[in-house]
Amino acid sequence: MKKICVIGLGYVGLPLAALAAKKGYLVAGFEKNSAVVEKLAEGKSHIRDETVERLLSEAVQSGNFKPTAYEGDIADCVIYLVCVPTPVDEKNEPDLYPLESALKTVASVLKPGDVVVIESTVFPGTCEQVVIPELERLSNFTAGEDFHVAHCPERVNPGDAFWTSENIPRVVGATSDYGLQKSADFYADILGGPVLDVRQIKSTLRPKFSLGPNGELVTTQVPLGSVTKMHSIRDAEAVKAMENTVRDVNIAFVNELAKISDVLGLDVVDIIDGMSTKPFGKGPFYPGAGVGGHCIAVDPEWLKAASKKAGYMPEIIQLARSTNNGMPDYAISVLQDLLNERGYPLNNTKIAVLGVAYKKNVDDSRESPFFTVRDLLKKKGARLQVFDSWISSENTAESLDEVIQEAKAIFIVTDHTDIVSSLQGMDLSQSTVEVIVDGRNCLEADTIEKQGILYRGIGRGKG
Repeated sequence: MKKICVIGLGYVGLPLAALAAKKGYLVAGFEKNSAVVEKLAEGKSHIRDETVERLLSEAVQSGNFKPTAYEGDIADCVIYLVCVPTPVDEKNEPDLYPLESALKTVASVLKPGDVVVIESTVFPGTCEQVVIPELERLSNFTAGEDFHVAHCPERVNPGDAFWTSENIPRVVGATSDYGLQKSADFYADILGGPVLDVRQIKSTLRPKFSLGPNGELVTTQVPLGSVTKMHSIRDAEAVKAMENTVRDVNIAFVNELAKISDVLGLDVVDIIDGMSTKPFGKGPFYPGAGVGGHCIAVDPEWLKAASKKAGYMPEIIQLARSTNNGMPDYAISVLQDLLNERGYPLNNTKIAVLGVAYKKNVDDSRESPFFTVRDLLKKKGARLQVFDSWISSENTAESLDEVIQEAKAIFIVTDHTDIVSSLQGMDLSQSTVEVIVDGRNCLEADTIEKQGILYRGIGRGKG
């Protein structure tokens, strides 16, 4: 039975390690955080996600998964999968420290014939310019001869019950044919799908729409759990950064549409719903009070850094990041206008901020717009009350009922399903709340306004 090592047991590494163990591999999960290792050793997930918790339970039952913080436990592995965070620093420059630290761990146990797969998000050229030189320097081995390096950009969608680590199609690139085949075979084995060449995607498997013999809409898709071999490791590196940059740019564009809709008295959500009836060509994407998460808020910075290094400043990416980073301030300006309309200043007024997580139904606050919202409101003198039903670290109240007590306004950062459902069922006319700024356009405006509340979503400036 082959033994593999997954380095980094977070949102990416833990489900990958658990899935591989479930599929029959001996898996050493290397994690420097001893508290996480202890919890996983007891079969308890430190990540609140139904899919991750199920996969961990199945991995524990298989007896194939061992979490560890000891390098000696990973010395006999044949595949090393690096799944550590790749953040940006305070200057929005790529921070390679976690990756470099993981490479030191791998190099200390590297053997001839081993395959090292980087899943962490990196900019194009990182594997050839950073990973390989560092592994060669630390191990005294030669890449492509003694060991092999591949890149399979991570793809997870926290909170999604359908698209999970078990079925999301993956892409892989490598610096050698051997490394490419070995890594592709590994992913195909645990995912259960076919191995494809990127040329097949272009010619036969790219999603297409057509009419069937009875007039029905027929679509062809890339198979679930498939693994696509890319032309180069740089192409594979670019996939993650570019697919999330596409998302980031499109979100920025609809946020621009939201601002236009506000000044023209339009309802951008109604407009987008109408646009979405066209069955091709767009998301749909919706505007919001900010963009967070460790992908959209970070990956475009990596792509921008690589482009700048090559001599070109990508203005659209820069503009998109600037636009999305400015949405918390824009949403607060909407809040300030509505409070003024009711005769209240923002200074010294109680505001209930709902949501800390970067998206609904996850317990992840990385790069969440909440922190910018919090800091801006404090700077303007508002008195904040905070509640998130998934993350308690920033909470000032134990419940939704408690957080809105004596508050003049509600500011929604995160549209957790339970919070939205509770708000829709409340009679807010019996509360002190007079203003709601819906930073996720998640509430039914008519229901709220009938209770005498001054309601405004982002880009829903009817008037």
